[in-house]
Amino acid sequence: MIELVFLALLNRLINWGLAPLIVTRTVAADAGTLQHFLSEPANQLRLMRRVPRDLEVHVKPRAKGRVVCVEILRGRRTAMWATWILSAGRGTTEVDLILQFESRGLATRLALVLGGRRRLARRVDDALARLGQICARAAEDVVPTPAPDCSRRTRGTRARVDARRQASRTS
Repeated sequence: MIELVFLALLNRLINWGLAPLIVTRTVAADAGTLQHFLSEPANQLRLMRRVPRDLEVHVKPRAKGRVVCVEILRGRRTAMWATWILSAGRGTTEVDLILQFESRGLATRLALVLGGRRRLARRVDDALARLGQICARAAEDVVPTPAPDCSRRTRGTRARVDARRQASRTS
């Protein structure tokens, strides 16, 4: 029993600061449209409020259409990975955003433990809120298709139909 507790504590000490950050939100958009929107690197940067100058975004293609994997580079070095998982519903899509830091160094882990994780969680939640606003505006701006013009095809009353039949029979 003591060995199990020791192994659990050892695992916790070795892996502190390495857990990914996971944020979930439901968005009013089609999953396919959302996947297409998130596949554009410019849209990824648009979701962030303040973008550092040396930040680059590369979208990695995936075989499944519901997963968008993004590599975020700072300079020439990979800083973190962002994975978008899209689960389609009825008119909405549940968006799961998972952030994982590439660096496993002591400085990165310490920065995450000392408040960097909470700050990052607020920024990610803000980005998902912005995505929800973009999708809501796009849904509101959809122009409905006009109804077909049926003014020529009016149906006559029963008396008119009978009168036409009678006129055609007598002629």
